[in-house]
Amino acid sequence: MPHTLVFHLIDLGKKLQKAGFHSSPKYLSYSEAVGILVIDSNRQISQAEIAAKLHLKPASVVTLIDELEKLKLVKRKMLPGNRRKHQISLTTYGKIQVRKIKKQTKSLENYLAQQLKAKNKDKFFSTVTKLIESLENWPQNNPNQLNRRGVRT
Repeated sequence: MPHTLVFHLIDLGKKLQKAGFHSSPKYLSYSEAVGILVIDSNRQISQAEIAAKLHLKPASVVTLIDELEKLKLVKRKMLPGNRRKHQISLTTYGKIQVRKIKKQTKSLENYLAQQLKAKNKDKFFSTVTKLIESLENWPQNNPNQLNRRGVRT
């Protein structure tokens, strides 16, 4: 099967993940890396807020936070008067990992930017932006816009 745009984008995404989110001594998944970056940018944040920012279901965030806690990257603090709600914050080790991720990401971005000429870089950004916006309007992402045969109404 010849490569399609979708497969090229998936391949690019996987290679970016592999190159950009190695954080010694642990390897962090994309979700884990983005999770601690979101937590870092919000000082203290609730699990529900993390779910909203990462576009994840709350149950998935609980699993993510459990894993981040096992890795000693975050800590949970129960909110007074509500045993079911927690504030999430980074540990000292988590803050170190965030700095490493940011440094690695900046280094990777600089390297990739050098591979493109200025006009190609502008085209690339505009094309990627257009694809992202198009995906938000894709009918399969909006089941209410499809009829029984899967055709847009």
